[in-house]
Amino acid sequence: MPQIPILSSMWNSLTAPKLPRTSLAISETHLAMVELRQRGGNFEPRHLGVSRLPAGLVRASFTEPNIADEAAFAEQLSKTATQANLNRLRRLTVALPEGSARSLVLSFDHVPHSRAEITQMIEWKIERSFGGKISDLRVDYKRLKPLNGRAQWLVTGAHRQVAEQYDRIFNELGWQVGVVVPQHLGEAQWLLRAGLAEDQVLVSFNERGFVVVIVRGAEPILVREITCAPEEREDEFHRLMVFYRDRLLPENSPVPLNRLLAIGTAEEQKRFRNTLEAALEVRPRTLDPQQLGLNVDPNAPFNRFAAAAGLATLGWN
Repeated sequence: MPQIPILSSMWNSLTAPKLPRTSLAISETHLAMVELRQRGGNFEPRHLGVSRLPAGLVRASFTEPNIADEAAFAEQLSKTATQANLNRLRRLTVALPEGSARSLVLSFDHVPHSRAEITQMIEWKIERSFGGKISDLRVDYKRLKPLNGRAQWLVTGAHRQVAEQYDRIFNELGWQVGVVVPQHLGEAQWLLRAGLAEDQVLVSFNERGFVVVIVRGAEPILVREITCAPEEREDEFHRLMVFYRDRLLPENSPVPLNRLLAIGTAEEQKRFRNTLEAALEVRPRTLDPQQLGLNVDPNAPFNRFAAAAGLATLGWN
């Protein structure tokens, strides 16, 4: 059975193969499928389908299979493809539900000269961070630019049991999946592709908490998945932004973070923008699809298909 590749170096167009312009995003509540086209330097959906899933059909877990009924899930996938007029779909990229796949940025003060020692060091940290044996995981890691003198790697991974269930379902549908990533990396692609000098932050809300990705240039410098009660979210975000200010900025440097992409409700966006202002004493620009370069109806549920659309832009790398 072909295995879905876990790709962290998705923005590296020199090494990554050209990817499909059709993508799927899976959450516990919705499926979103989109095929993009480029027009006038911006993107717009050529085909788009968003559908609600039956309660309990998908339960995000890092260590356990996610799908309660594989036949019913395959049927929902086919219906969403039909809704998007993508019945002849063969190749696509996929964003998994938050919590089903993980990513993080690893930092090291000292790096061994031996490639074998570097691999051993990274895999040891992966096991500690992901809470599982490396043999039970599918992982990919890519070296990033140093940050404040420390070596950095981006790690992306999924448990084999989780990945193999998705493999099986996609293979039965005859779909060839070029890459699968956590939901937040699909959404962060909108910031990564901009490659701006100033820092940008993604905040993506889910049923268990939220995920923060801070991007500098065309690379992430921080990925943090936070599980907490709804009433604790702003406090957790404030603490993380203070950590960013104190630990991730160059010394004597003004705060360059001034762009916020919040994937959530209007109320969530407002509260987290206010929290960001209070923590960093900046007035961030809250990004909408048009500012990201996506032409779409204002009433379209961007929060549901942001990850799929972000992945689909990789077809132009």
